[in-house]
Amino acid sequence: MTDTKRDAEERLLQKAEELERVRQFVDETSFGADERSLSTDLSIVDQHPADSSDVLFQRELQLTVLQIIDQEAQQVQEALDRQEQGLYGICEDCGNDIPSERLEARPNATLCIDCQRTREERRAA
Repeated sequence: MTDTKRDAEERLLQKAEELERVRQFVDETSFGADERSLSTDLSIVDQHPADSSDVLFQRELQLTVLQIIDQEAQQVQEALDRQEQGLYGICEDCGNDIPSERLEARPNATLCIDCQRTREERRAA
């Protein structure tokens, strides 16, 4: 294995470990208790919806964070799979090389900047 591939794999594995640590932290700090422990009230029964809306909003934010972490972890796994197939560093859309600067900044990138930009523009439209 060349130094470049080894460095890429190491960055991807570090990214995967980092994502797992963040996921565990969110799980432990956000979902380790029920709503009663998050509220200062003694009971959540007979509460006005506005009284519990903050708790609901916080739960939604926490779930969104977990979804982002899961997406990022999936991208890391896809990049590792592409590396095994000998396709790491090659854009999955156009087939051109992904610049090393991009891979250093975002080791799980599977698209070059131009193809990534095109996808994001299509999503926004």
